[in-house]
Amino acid sequence: MLSNRFLHPSLQLRISVIFIFVIILILLIIGFSFKQIVIKSVEYEVGNNAMEIAHFIALMPAVREGLKSNNPSFTLQPIVEVLQQRTHAKFIVVINNQGIRYTHPNQDLIGKTITGGDEAPALKGEEYISKAVGVSGPSIRAFVPVIDPVLNEQLGVVVVGMFEKNIFTIAKQYVNPLLFWLIIALSFGILASILLARKIKAILHGLEPDEIAKLFQEREAMLESLREGVIAVDRNARITLVNQAARNMLSITENPVGKKITEVIEDSALPRVIMTEESEKDIKIVVNGIPILTNRTPIKVNSVSFGAVATFRDMTDIRELAEELTGVKKYVDGLRAKTHEFMNKLQTLSGLLELQEYEEAKQYIIQTTGKQQKLLQFLNRHVRDPKTSGLLLGKIQQAEELNIKITIDPASHLNPLPKEIPSEMLVLVLGNLLENAMEALNEGGGEINVTFLDKPNEIIVIVEDNGPGIPEELLPGIFQKGFSSKGMDRGYGLHLIMNQVKQVAKGKIDVHSIVGEGSTFVVRLPKHLKKSS
Repeated sequence: MLSNRFLHPSLQLRISVIFIFVIILILLIIGFSFKQIVIKSVEYEVGNNAMEIAHFIALMPAVREGLKSNNPSFTLQPIVEVLQQRTHAKFIVVINNQGIRYTHPNQDLIGKTITGGDEAPALKGEEYISKAVGVSGPSIRAFVPVIDPVLNEQLGVVVVGMFEKNIFTIAKQYVNPLLFWLIIALSFGILASILLARKIKAILHGLEPDEIAKLFQEREAMLESLREGVIAVDRNARITLVNQAARNMLSITENPVGKKITEVIEDSALPRVIMTEESEKDIKIVVNGIPILTNRTPIKVNSVSFGAVATFRDMTDIRELAEELTGVKKYVDGLRAKTHEFMNKLQTLSGLLELQEYEEAKQYIIQTTGKQQKLLQFLNRHVRDPKTSGLLLGKIQQAEELNIKITIDPASHLNPLPKEIPSEMLVLVLGNLLENAMEALNEGGGEINVTFLDKPNEIIVIVEDNGPGIPEELLPGIFQKGFSSKGMDRGYGLHLIMNQVKQVAKGKIDVHSIVGEGSTFVVRLPKHLKKSS
C-alpha cells in the first residue's frame, strides 16, 4: 500500500511537493544572489578603503624621503608598521620601481620581488585595485605610485591589501541574519503550500486527477449520447458547451465555443435568462424548420449566476401527445361516429330494399352521398393539407351531432403548407379554435364559419361563431394559462394557441368579440421565419 502511494501520490501531496520545491529554489536563488551582492559590496568598500590608505601613505614626505635614502627598508619599515596598526590594513608593502620589497609584515620577505603578477601597471605609474594571490594568500590590493613632486619622477609604489578570508568574515556578518529569515520564509512557504493544496483539494471536492478525467469523459459521453440538444453560456453570454445534437438542430458546422451566443443564434433568449435569472420552461419554437421544445435555465452556484443552459427536444417524439391535445384524436373519434352513422344509414337502406321500396331507396342514396361528396370535393380543391382536411371532416361531423353547423367560406383556399408552418401546428391552432367555438355554442343551433386565405407571405385563418361572445373586460386575459369560465382543469386551449402562433410560427392572433353576437379569431402565420432558440 505504501509503495502504491509512492508510485501514485495524491493530488494534495503532488501540489505540496511542487510548491515546496519552487519555494526552496526561489529562496536558494535569493540567498545566493544576496551573498554575491554582499561580497561584491564588501570587496568594493575594502578596495576603496585600501586605495585611500595607499594614497595617504604615498603622499607622506617621510615615505618619499625614505625611498630616496641609502637604506629605504631601515627608514620605511618602522613607519609602515605603525601605519598598519592604526589603519587595520592586513599588509602595507612599499616597493621600488623594479618590484623589490622595502617593507613587509614578514621581514624575511624584505628585499625580495613582490608576487601576484598584478604589479606591472603600477610600476609604470598607474594606480588601481586588483585581486591576486600573493605569498600570504588571495587578497585585494590597492596600488598607488609614489611621485617626487620636485623632479616629477616615480620613486616606488605603495601596496595596501586585505585578505579575502577576512572579506568573507565581514560578509558573513550580513549573510547569517539573512539565512535566519530565509529559514522563516521557507517554513511559512511550506505551511502555505500545504494549506493551498488542501484548499485546491476541497475545491475539486476531494477528487484526484484520474477521477476528474474519468468524470470529464463520462460527461462528454453522456452529452453526446443525449437526443436532446444542450448549449450552455457563461455570464457574458459566450458559449462554453454544445453537444452534437444541438449542433445538428441548430445547423452549427464550426466549433462555436468562445463565441457570443448571438453570433451563432441571432434571436437567442439565453442573454435574457442570464439577466432575469428566471427559468423558461417548455417553450415551443421552430429552428431550421424543425419544431422543438426548449427549456432555458440560469446556472447558479451559491446564489451567484454563472450563465445559462438551454436544452432542445425535437417535438417529433411528442407529436402524439400534441395531436391528442389539438383535436386530431377527436377527428378520429369523429370518423368513428361517421362510420357509425353510415352503418345506421346502411341498415335503413337495407330495410327499404327488403320492403321493395326501390325508388325510396334510390332517393335516400342520392340524398346521403350527395352532401358528403360535395364536401369532400370542396376540401380536395380548396384545402390541400390532408391533416387539416381530416380535422375539418371530423369537426363537421362532431358539430352535426351537437346541432351546430360548420361552414367553410367558398372563397377559402389553402395550398400545401410551407416547411415553416408544420401541419401539426396548424391542426393544433384550428382544432382548439373550433373546439372553443363549439363549447361556446353548447346549447346547439349555432353556426361556425371557417375561412382560409393563402397569401404570398402569410396564411390567414379566420374562425367566427355566433355564440354569446366574450365580455370586453375579459378579453385581455383569455390567452393566459388556466383562464376559463368552464370550471377547473380547463383553460389551456387558447394558451396553447397563443404559444404556437407566437413562439413557433412567429405570427399573431387578433380577437374581436361582441356580447350576444359572437366572436371572431384571426390568426396570421408568416411563411418565412428567423432562427430562434
